[in-house]
Amino acid sequence: MCVKYDALCYGAISLDISGRVAGLAPGIQDSATDYEIYPGGDATLVALTLAGLGWKVALAGGPVGKDPMGDYLRQRIAEAGIDLYADTRGKTSVSAVTVDRRGDRTSITFHEDTPLNEIPVPVDLVSRSRSLYACGCYGENSARLGEKARAVKVPSVLNARADNLSFLGWFDVAIASIANVRTLAKDPAEAAAILHAAGAGTAIVTAGEQGCAYCTTDTGILSAYKVDPVDCTGAGAAFAAGFIHAGLQGLKLQDRLRYASAAGALKCLHRGSYRRLTQEELDHLVESWQVNTNQTVA
Repeated sequence: MCVKYDALCYGAISLDISGRVAGLAPGIQDSATDYEIYPGGDATLVALTLAGLGWKVALAGGPVGKDPMGDYLRQRIAEAGIDLYADTRGKTSVSAVTVDRRGDRTSITFHEDTPLNEIPVPVDLVSRSRSLYACGCYGENSARLGEKARAVKVPSVLNARADNLSFLGWFDVAIASIANVRTLAKDPAEAAAILHAAGAGTAIVTAGEQGCAYCTTDTGILSAYKVDPVDCTGAGAAFAAGFIHAGLQGLKLQDRLRYASAAGALKCLHRGSYRRLTQEELDHLVESWQVNTNQTVA
C-alpha cells in the first residue's frame, strides 16, 4: 500500500474559547477579555502545526459532532489541507481557557463521556503514513495504533501520561509534560528514566521554562529558550510537532529536541491555542539564539 501521509495524528479534537484574565480567585465571578475561538485538542494542534510546515497530515479521534462547534472545526481543518477521519456521533468537545498575565493557562473541557471502544481507531491509516502521533488519553485505542506502527516499522510518538505505562513499549518516543507524570516523579529527569524503563524507546519530559529531560541509551537535559510568554496554551503540542517535523527531515535526537523546543517557545509568543510556524523562523531561533543565556526572544 502506498504512503499517503507524512503524519497520522490521533486523539483530542476540540474547540477552544480562550480569554485573558487578570487573575481568578475561588468563588469570585470575573470577566475574560481579548477572547477568541481556536481549534483545540492536542492531536489537532500537532496536525495543524505539521500541516502549516508543509507536511501532508491525517487527523483522527474526536468525535467531531454535527453541531456548530464541529462545523467550525471541520472548516478550519479542511482549510489547513488536513484529511479528517472522525466520528460525527455525539457532541464536539469544548474547552474554556483563561490565560493570565504571565501567559499561564487554566482550562476546563466539556465533553461527552464517550466510551473509547465507540471511537473509531484508523489502524489501516498507519501503514499509509510516515509517522504516527497518538494521545495517551485515548488509552487502548492509542495502544492499538502503536502496536500497528511497530509491526509496519512506522516511527511513533505518544503524548504520554502516568497511566500509559502498560503500553509504552509500542512507541518509539514518549513525550510527557511533567504535570502529566508528576505522580511518577517530581524531577523531569527521574520521570524520563521511569518512562524509558517502562518501555519507551526514547522518553522526553518537558518542564516549561526549565527545559526538557530525555532518557534513551543516554540521558540529558536541554535548557529552554528564554522567552517572554504571552500564552503558553498549545506549547506542548507545538513541541511535539517540532520534534516530528525534525524527524521527518532525518535529524538526530539532539537536533530534534532543539527544533521541538524552538517550536514550543515560538508558540508561547502568540495568543491562542495555535499559531502557524515556518521553517525559516524555526531555523532562525535554533541557529541564532543559544539556550541558557540571558538573551530573550520576543
